[in-house]
Amino acid sequence: MKVLVLGGAGSMAMGGASYLMRYPDVSEIVLSDINIDKVTKVAEMLNSPKIKVMELDVLDRDMLIATAKEYDVVLNCVGPFTKFGVPILEAIIEAGVNYVDVCDDHDAAEDLLRLDQKAKDAGISALICMGTTPGISNVQARVVYDKLDSCDSIKIAWAITNPPADMIKGTYLEAAAEGGLMSDAAWEHLIHVGTGRIPIWKEGRWDSIEALEHGEWIEFDEPLGSAESYYIGHAEPITLAKNLKINDFCACLGSIMPEVMRKLRQEARGHKDALYPPIATDKKPFRGTDIWQDRGVWGGQAAIAEGLENGEHVRYTARVQMGVHDSAAYNNSGQAIGVYMMGKGQITEKGVVAPETCIDPQPFFEELARYYSQDAGKTFTIDDVLMIEREVLE
Repeated sequence: MKVLVLGGAGSMAMGGASYLMRYPDVSEIVLSDINIDKVTKVAEMLNSPKIKVMELDVLDRDMLIATAKEYDVVLNCVGPFTKFGVPILEAIIEAGVNYVDVCDDHDAAEDLLRLDQKAKDAGISALICMGTTPGISNVQARVVYDKLDSCDSIKIAWAITNPPADMIKGTYLEAAAEGGLMSDAAWEHLIHVGTGRIPIWKEGRWDSIEALEHGEWIEFDEPLGSAESYYIGHAEPITLAKNLKINDFCACLGSIMPEVMRKLRQEARGHKDALYPPIATDKKPFRGTDIWQDRGVWGGQAAIAEGLENGEHVRYTARVQMGVHDSAAYNNSGQAIGVYMMGKGQITEKGVVAPETCIDPQPFFEELARYYSQDAGKTFTIDDVLMIEREVLE
């Protein structure tokens, strides 16, 4: 399998390549970027004979088409997707090559979905929004959705805090934390999805809500714990509400360190404090499987579905987390597994597709557990990487 990675100098590309190169039947991964010096340094860090580099301007349409034709799968990590998503996918469709991207912007996802018929006419599969969130989170949503006879709502919630200082000494996270864990590109993305009104699915139709103003508490393992989360623009609701029968509500919430959230709200909305912060709750803290105890959980995401199951009103929550030593698997495995499944013919649906419609959750989370196990040096089961909680509601 030969893979062309666009935006190869970025962290999402580097992370995805670091897992793709572990597969024996992935023979070549070409990291392409307009900045040849930077992408060469990335290749040197990966230090694998499978990794090659190429100087490529994705806005040179003819060159992009000609280059893409030489590969089995194209992984697009070039952002912002509001600018680059559509022209790149249009070129890959013309090249007739299967495609995966890590788009996370709600408006860009809408634009990419409009290319569905063109992709079908070309006979290709274009898997969009296949990172961590969106990506893994969409497959989590599929799992909890399938447990219900009738689904009233799905919420996606992601959260991140500072990693425990005493657990990151001597690791790359120590230096990253000192310099700030937020890249310029990530900050620009948060400003974009935190500005103005964002789309939500409400009462069976599209509506909108002010970003970063309405909050809820979402529970994870300590020390992340209870995350003060706010509705934010993201790609998951766009595809989930399109592809699944959700009767009432679908939206995404995000949580970052309180001081960073206040800075974000100031830049995106002009004030620091939320208009409708979450009400205090007496809900018991979440406790994951034993393997998560003392791993220093500092990030996670949840897919929360409510509806009817055998006549009972229930809530299912599927959580995926990262501890101090799980950051790479958590942040980089979604795109790697998506590309590998695409290249192996395990994704067969043609057109522009989302993870919840074309990925079988069982082998996907088996592979995620394998990545976690390899990195941790201990065995993670599916029940460890995908923790499912069921509650009966009144």
